[in-house]
Amino acid sequence: MSTEPRTVAVNVFVHKALEIDEPDWCAGQHGELAQYKVDISHDGPEHVCAPDGRELFRAFLTQAPFSSVNRTIGLYVEFANLTGTCTPDEVAQLADDLNAAASQLRELGQELAAMLSGGDR
Repeated sequence: MSTEPRTVAVNVFVHKALEIDEPDWCAGQHGELAQYKVDISHDGPEHVCAPDGRELFRAFLTQAPFSSVNRTIGLYVEFANLTGTCTPDEVAQLADDLNAAASQLRELGQELAAMLSGGDR
């Protein structure tokens, strides 16, 4: 990783660009327009947890650097639709898939913990 700070220009509601620091892990997609500074977020690449091709979760690092609530980097997790009636074989497959997805989520959580302990924002 580069030791030089990265910046990105993000358009804000007042119709002028606001230059902000951008972390190395950010995927750089900030949208066309943020209505307020608190709407700006840094999002990392999306990771899909899909054991055996069955998508269970999507997860990515995120940070809202101007949030009034929490500015810490976190792991945003979206859950797929896990509702439905299953046969015994489908229940066993779902349990196996959840175990595999849990391993992927643990790895992402460890990556987040390492970033937070190293102060990388």
